[in-house]
Amino acid sequence: MKLPEIWTRETWARAAAPTIPSVQEVDGHLVSEATAHHADYVGQDRWVLDYLPGRQLTRAQALAGMRIAVAPALPEVERWAGLLGLTAAEARGFAALPVEVSA
Repeated sequence: MKLPEIWTRETWARAAAPTIPSVQEVDGHLVSEATAHHADYVGQDRWVLDYLPGRQLTRAQALAGMRIAVAPALPEVERWAGLLGLTAAEARGFAALPVEVSA
């Protein structure tokens, strides 16, 4: 574990904050009780994240996308977004889109 050398007000607030809600894999879907967004397994080790339609992702990328949807304010979003080939701002914007249910 890497501890910060300088503890700012934000560092202390983050250290005192509750942990990130978990993302679970349930019957071929990545879900979290903290967001309505989800990722679906489509076969051949590929996943589709609902707020990035048309893109097939690895499980690690889908998990990163779900973590962004669950905790968009965390500094880790920049790293997670990089796994998706997005900037943190782009990833937060896509994750802020409403979840659409297709009929």
